[in-house]
Amino acid sequence: MAPEGKRRWQADSNGAAGDAPDHKKMARRTGPPPTAAAPTVRNAYTAMFEGFRDHLDAHHDRRERIVKASRDITALSKKIIFALQRVRRIHPELPRDVDSEVTRRLGEIGRLLAGIAPEMQGINRGRYGRVLFGMEELLEALTFLHYLRHQVLLSPDEAAEQVAALCVEGRATKDTKDTKDTGDTGDGESQNDEDAPRIVPDDNDFLMGVFDLSGEMMRFATTSAALRGELASDGGDGADQSGQGRTIVGDMQELDSFFRMLPQRHDKSWKIKTQTLQTSVQKVERLGYDLRVRGSERPKGWMPDVPEAGEAGTP
Repeated sequence: MAPEGKRRWQADSNGAAGDAPDHKKMARRTGPPPTAAAPTVRNAYTAMFEGFRDHLDAHHDRRERIVKASRDITALSKKIIFALQRVRRIHPELPRDVDSEVTRRLGEIGRLLAGIAPEMQGINRGRYGRVLFGMEELLEALTFLHYLRHQVLLSPDEAAEQVAALCVEGRATKDTKDTKDTGDTGDGESQNDEDAPRIVPDDNDFLMGVFDLSGEMMRFATTSAALRGELASDGGDGADQSGQGRTIVGDMQELDSFFRMLPQRHDKSWKIKTQTLQTSVQKVERLGYDLRVRGSERPKGWMPDVPEAGEAGTP
């Protein structure tokens, strides 16, 4: 074929090819053709597995709500403990600012407990007991508060009653708020307070909370001794020197003895908390020895000189 004819033939072929639609490019632009939805296959087991799905969804939602409430309870309980550490002596009446803050924090905890109490009934109490870690911190705060007022350890039954009372008060506060929001009078709601769901702390919650109480007692003993020059006791000034009254050293020694008499567990948390308790007792004992020895060398009521603000210390 002559060169001119060959070039003309190639041009005609390219033109014909350009006029033809490119199916690959069109498919790439428009995407794959729509396919019909696969039909749902149902048989005798479909309803059963749908029930399993709903049960697992409800379980995870319930667990998340309990974990969230437990974190808030832990934070509020720590704030109560921080407020109680501002107390300087054991007395039934707390300072006004501390008492108001503790009451307000306990009210917030009660509303949180009332919100999750219906989901912690029956078998769910043991099922979600490990994720309700805020109960341990709450019992630590309640036992510390009771000790600062009465210098005795809160019993398990009394702790359960106080937690139940928080649930009831929190539910009443929540119902009152809902009534104000909706405008409903809510007659008869207060008659069901005895039937309101409650959360009962178990033995492990109580023991772990009392374990942690020893650390707070050690901090309280150190602070009160540094500021008052004597060990905290229920006998007033000079009770630890005259032998009258009971000091915090004896209380912590008794607490250590009680835990030594209990059947010992071999899990990691029990071992760590036991060692922490013994360390706290030793620190308070050493503090008591120092006060007794130094008290015989210095006049009663002696306190170290504290430089006033602006005075430069000697090198």
